[in-house]
Amino acid sequence: MNPTWQDIEQLYHEHRHELLRSLIRIVRCEQAAADLVQETYLRLVKRDQSCAVTHPRALLFRTATNLAIDYLRRGKFEQAGGHVSDFASETPSGAPSAERVLFDKQRVRIFSNAIDSLTPRCREAFLLHRVHGCSYREIADRLSVTESAVEKLIMRALLHCRNKLQQHDAE
Repeated sequence: MNPTWQDIEQLYHEHRHELLRSLIRIVRCEQAAADLVQETYLRLVKRDQSCAVTHPRALLFRTATNLAIDYLRRGKFEQAGGHVSDFASETPSGAPSAERVLFDKQRVRIFSNAIDSLTPRCREAFLLHRVHGCSYREIADRLSVTESAVEKLIMRALLHCRNKLQQHDAE
């Protein structure tokens, strides 16, 4: 199917708000996104009509995304008052902050010390269940106790570890 000018106009009216929101997320500038929406429709109107289009909405969003990528590559965000370093600093990193890494390492150390301070039987039941994935039945057989006793040992271990972490957080 080759979309006519009227088809493209209808596509514009049906999807312009959704397309604008999508482009704002990409380029992080409402005015630039609005310009890119207009450019997208101009490209669709000017495109070669000899190629059949089976999914006009997909073509619309792919064209818009490609224009947004080109926009960012050309550095037009700098003309809007930003700088490359500003844009990079606004892009969130997936890596945790140095403070978060240090905090997490401290909590792991405290948790490890809490496990080490458990009674041998309590520590063994806890580690068999949480680390090795053993069921209460398997632990009960291994320690020659009831499943109820295993449950109590694990609960005692969890409470002990939680109290140690809360005590550290309070300090």
